[in-house]
Amino acid sequence: MQTATEVRQPASVPLLVGLATLALGVGLGFALPPLARVVRGWLEATPLPELGPVELLAGLPLGWSVPILTGLGLVAGVLLALTTVGEALRLSVADDHLEHRTDAREGWVERAEVGHVFRDGRYLVLLGAAGEPRARLDADTLRKAELRAALEAHRWPWRDADPHEADYVRWMDGRPGFSPAEHALLRRRHAEHKDAAAVSQVDAELAALGVAARRRDDRLQVRRVSSPARDGARGAAG
Repeated sequence: MQTATEVRQPASVPLLVGLATLALGVGLGFALPPLARVVRGWLEATPLPELGPVELLAGLPLGWSVPILTGLGLVAGVLLALTTVGEALRLSVADDHLEHRTDAREGWVERAEVGHVFRDGRYLVLLGAAGEPRARLDADTLRKAELRAALEAHRWPWRDADPHEADYVRWMDGRPGFSPAEHALLRRRHAEHKDAAAVSQVDAELAALGVAARRRDDRLQVRRVSSPARDGARGAAG
């Protein structure tokens, strides 16, 4: 058995986020006082009341504004870089299983449970042999070529596209073919699509009923699977 392969986001991603935030702070340090003086002059020519923050910035010399906002940019850049690292997907791919982790959650998928693996936009999708969802993971910061190479090196069944692409239909509330319980879950799936934890929970409940869901162009698409998953899908929103 080969040693597990680790797949991480490039180190340049949090670095660039931090540097961009720092640069923004420096730029604001130079730009805000002159801009505030322009705004103050405009306010003085109108009956609108003067604003305290505008007065404060307008009277701030560059010798103060630049180091203050540069310091704030540095702090914000470090925090954003750490957040970027924490929220990014980290994978450990082995011959017999895959581990996925972020700061918020972690999971394990057995190789024996997976019949297809493919990239669906920003997501890594793992399906069972009958097409049931096993995991849907936000892999937006992982390089596709590196991800594919790691999975193929451990003989995971990589596919270039979703083998069940043609089975999806657009979901509309009340559409025939779905039970009231399924429609209720799909309404939740549609309403809570920005909450990764909520979507993961709904996907698990849908998978137990033999339904797979995804979003396309802000629309919810669904398909039936051949048999319900034993313990549902695990992953992130999508």
